[in-house]
Amino acid sequence: MKTILVIEDDEVARELMRMALERRGYKVVTAEDGIQGYDFAMVARPDLIITDIHMPGADGIHLVRHVRDTPELAATPILVTTGFGSGSATFALGQGATAYEPKPINPENFLLTVKRLVEQG
Repeated sequence: MKTILVIEDDEVARELMRMALERRGYKVVTAEDGIQGYDFAMVARPDLIITDIHMPGADGIHLVRHVRDTPELAATPILVTTGFGSGSATFALGQGATAYEPKPINPENFLLTVKRLVEQG
């Protein structure tokens, strides 16, 4: 079973993603911010990390950089989500994110992107 780490400060969005992914057969670990998410990633070694860009504490950009600088996690695909336009997403991709999905999340597109990234990873 593939493991996905979802890092999202909005509890409702985090739970909706968790439920949608679990219905598709993924094991899901969740975190509220980038600091907690990085710690969970080091333990869970997920097959995919999904992170919001704008969060309190360590944001998604900081997390992407930190993951890419960690040899044990560097090859893990990272899907970023943002409601702040394509500029934020483009910046995240430039920092090492693998793909992005705009908010509000389109469930069909989101799940297709997740499947593609997990299969590539």
